[in-house]
Amino acid sequence: MKRNFSHFIASVIAVPAGLVVWLLSSNVLDIHMFLDVVAGIGGFGVSYLPAQRISHNKHLEKLKLTNSEYKYIKEQLAQAKEHTNRLRSSYMNIRSLKDAKMVFDINRIVKTIISSVEDDPRQFYSVQQFFHSNLETAVNTIEKYLYLYKMPGKSKNERIQLHETRLSMLELKRTLQSNLSHMNQSSYQDLNVERDLIKMNATRAKKRQAVLDNKLGKQKINLKRNEKSKVKEKLHRGE
Repeated sequence: MKRNFSHFIASVIAVPAGLVVWLLSSNVLDIHMFLDVVAGIGGFGVSYLPAQRISHNKHLEKLKLTNSEYKYIKEQLAQAKEHTNRLRSSYMNIRSLKDAKMVFDINRIVKTIISSVEDDPRQFYSVQQFFHSNLETAVNTIEKYLYLYKMPGKSKNERIQLHETRLSMLELKRTLQSNLSHMNQSSYQDLNVERDLIKMNATRAKKRQAVLDNKLGKQKINLKRNEKSKVKEKLHRGE
C-alpha cells in the first residue's frame, strides 16, 4: 500500500549503523576481514529490525489498523490488481464501440475504488463486497462475454444469450457504481459539515460587520453633534 515508508526509514538508520560497526570492527578491533563483514551485516540487522518495526507500528497507528488487518487488506489489494490486469488485457477482444465504452467505464470505477483504498486502507471496510465478489464476477463475465462475442457463426439463441449477458454486465456496472458511492458516503458527510461551517462563519461575519457598521454610524453621528455644538459655542461667543 502507499505511504508506508517503514522499510526506507529503517534502511536509512541501519545502513550507517552497519558501516559504523564494520569500521570499528576492521580498524579498532582489528578482526579478520570476513568477520568484519559479518559484524557489519549484523549491525545492519540489529539496527534495521527494531527501526522498521517502530516505523511500521507508527504507520499502523496513524491508519488506526492492526497488523493483521493491514496484511489482510494488502492481500486483497494484490488480488484486486491481478483482476484489473485481466480486465485491462480484455481490451484486445473488444469488437464494438458500445462494449469498449462499457468496459472502459467499469475499469475506471474499479481503478478509482482500488486507488482510494490504497490511499486510505480503512475505506476497505465500506467496500468489502467489491473485493470479495463484485470485482471478480465483473472480470470473469467480461472475459467470457468478449471471448464468445468475437466467435463467428453464432446461432440466434447464442446471440440472445450474449445480449442478456451484456444486460447483466450493465447491472454489474451499476453495482460497482453503488460500491463507489457507498465508499464516498463519509466523504460527502464531511463535505456537508464543512459546508455548514462555511455558512455559519459567513453568517457570523455578516453579523460582526453589521455591528461594526452600526458602531461606525453612531460614531459619525456623535462627531457631527460635537461639531455642531462647537459651532454653536463659537457663535455664542461671537467668534
